[in-house]
Amino acid sequence: MDWPRIETGRLKRLLRAIATEDTEPGVHFEAYYLSTALESLDGRTGVTRDEMAQFEFMFLGALDHGEHGIPNLERHIADNPISFVQALAFMFKRDDGGEDPSEWRTEEPERRAGLASAAYSLLRRISHIPGANTDGEIHTETLCAWVVEVRRLCVEYGRAEIGDQYIGQLLSRAPAEEGGAWPHLSICEAMERIASPQIGRGFNIGVHNGRGVTSRAIGEGGAQERELATKYRRWAEQRAFDYPYVGSILESIAADYDRQATREDDEAKVEMRLGY
Repeated sequence: MDWPRIETGRLKRLLRAIATEDTEPGVHFEAYYLSTALESLDGRTGVTRDEMAQFEFMFLGALDHGEHGIPNLERHIADNPISFVQALAFMFKRDDGGEDPSEWRTEEPERRAGLASAAYSLLRRISHIPGANTDGEIHTETLCAWVVEVRRLCVEYGRAEIGDQYIGQLLSRAPAEEGGAWPHLSICEAMERIASPQIGRGFNIGVHNGRGVTSRAIGEGGAQERELATKYRRWAEQRAFDYPYVGSILESIAADYDRQATREDDEAKVEMRLGY
């Protein structure tokens, strides 16, 4: 499809029609074409970043497999903390018995399930750290202000605990510093100022989830996990003096990998005895 030749208004109407009429765009309309269509639309005169963010959310599942990604949606969330909280609201009920804004609610079970699935995919996927510029540098005060505002809104909308956990998961996806030290000092600063146990828990979950699927040879044991434990313990030692809270989280991650290494060693011994 020659997307650049399609007039902007017509292309936007086409994409909205696809989103409205097709509940499985990644299946019935190839992800590649959606990705290239959005790539063509992005940056055109008459297309706002908010519109692009909406399109990226509409086709979130399909864009898992395309090159365009969700850059506008990620920037939108970084600029609008309420969007992060709204995604949480699609997934989790309030813990205070209150009522969400009407625009966050739907009585249609299928639509509710679809929004929850899309929100889960979004919060699992976003990695752009609020306050980060195009060069990868993170402005500490911008990041801290975003975290403070998200936490305030999560309290207001009855999702304080789960909100902290998902903040922690997002922060765990931040890149290392130029010299390889991790987490980035801006992440350390934001976490240390709050020292929330649930942010720490979410950070730990994010690290383990970020590892992805692993494979190992029969009888290998926990060598991979011991290597990871060594890496996180080294980072813990580097951060512990200036950021004791962050250092304790990194040490807990290292201890988790120690325990996993022991379990893998035990399983390897069983495999060897059984002759696998």
